[in-house]
Amino acid sequence: MSGLLASCGLPPGMKLLHLRVYHGGECVLETDFDVPDSSTVSEIWDAAGRKPLGTQTVAESLGENKANPLEAKLTGPVEIRISHPASDEISAKLTNLTLQRSSADSDDWHLPAEEVNRAKKGAK
Repeated sequence: MSGLLASCGLPPGMKLLHLRVYHGGECVLETDFDVPDSSTVSEIWDAAGRKPLGTQTVAESLGENKANPLEAKLTGPVEIRISHPASDEISAKLTNLTLQRSSADSDDWHLPAEEVNRAKKGAK
């Protein structure tokens, strides 16, 4: 229901998308971001690389990199899923994934540009 309410606040011509990152069978990150209704799959992946509008779930493990608290490295199989209630889901399965955030106390984790490019290549 909250996704529905949030989408009502978007400007006309925009849609709210939900991003989930799965690692080790667990959802470690859930965020929301918006894109124009006319966005291509490539443009949707690009938008996943921006700071999200909101974050619902962040695993504690994402903030454990004391050497670089703005980065989280997930090793092994990772799946990224992007969905919208009115359309099909797009996803990519990768080996290893780096996430980034804007500050050590924020929860605005998102895909850096190089990971967006990898996801586009691995998307189905």
